[in-house]
Amino acid sequence: MQSIGWHAAGLLALVAVVTASGSGGVIAIVRRAAAIPDKAEGLEGFVAAADALIGPALVAMAAVAPLGCLVGAGALMFGSRRGMVIIGASLGTLIFLGSVKGIVA
Repeated sequence: MQSIGWHAAGLLALVAVVTASGSGGVIAIVRRAAAIPDKAEGLEGFVAAADALIGPALVAMAAVAPLGCLVGAGALMFGSRRGMVIIGASLGTLIFLGSVKGIVA
């Protein structure tokens, strides 16, 4: 029953963000922040956009991955089998983003 409240709160937050953004305001902010041209043509524009977006994502994941490993270690300490899944997901996501950065760059 409690999870229904969390889902409703998430849905309400999503509706608020979409309503506040109007006609694509959030998309325009991301486009300007990543220096994506308005009319990117061909594969070169796609690669430039992906390269501009993956840099900040890699930095953010590098900051969060140690926290995920600590949470996973804490879960293991208390006997949860999900601790290894948490650690693996944190490190796997970091490695995945690093490999995407290497492919795109």
